[in-house]
Amino acid sequence: MTPHEVAQKACNDWFAYQSDFELEMALTALQRANTDGHIKVIMEIGTAHGASLAAWAEIVKPELCIALDPEEMGGNKGNEKEQASFDQLAEKYKFLRIPHYDRSPDAHTKLKAILGDRKIDFLFIDAAHGYNDASYDFYGYMEYLAPGAIIGFHDIYYSEGLVGAGSQVCWLWDEVKRRYNYNEFYYGSSMGIGFIYRGQPAPPSPHKL
Repeated sequence: MTPHEVAQKACNDWFAYQSDFELEMALTALQRANTDGHIKVIMEIGTAHGASLAAWAEIVKPELCIALDPEEMGGNKGNEKEQASFDQLAEKYKFLRIPHYDRSPDAHTKLKAILGDRKIDFLFIDAAHGYNDASYDFYGYMEYLAPGAIIGFHDIYYSEGLVGAGSQVCWLWDEVKRRYNYNEFYYGSSMGIGFIYRGQPAPPSPHKL
């Protein structure tokens, strides 16, 4: 499937929380970054219904696809259609489940066991949206990332209302994008997706006269 087809499938059939156009742009960028096929291990923190993790997996065809989310969160146990969708995606894309909260020592223990001596090539962060929560997911899982890993963030859009409601990923995003080469995918929603490229430091700012 093309990035457009995958994004439409994710948002219309798989219960994705993303904007379809923003997801399509992000999928396109990920596909272009993987022209040499080096993205072998992908992981998502905050898998929910599994839609975006499945979308990334469809595009890059990884060898390992890791889903980190508390067991009671995966697929929304209260909705049979959403649970069925999650189960189908987990089977098709061979999700390796880590059914713990991101800060749990058990999550790190299980991740280390899954990875062995491998590193994560693409990490997507979409769990709790407070500044401290997103910061933990970024810095707390940095040790597992490949030197040239791509790290994606959902909900990078800033608005006073969203920040007041506890969605503060935008604060972290503004910090980290100053240190790395990055892409922002935003098309009129209140969400937005950002990618940073760990092996590519931000270009130097032009001198001001």
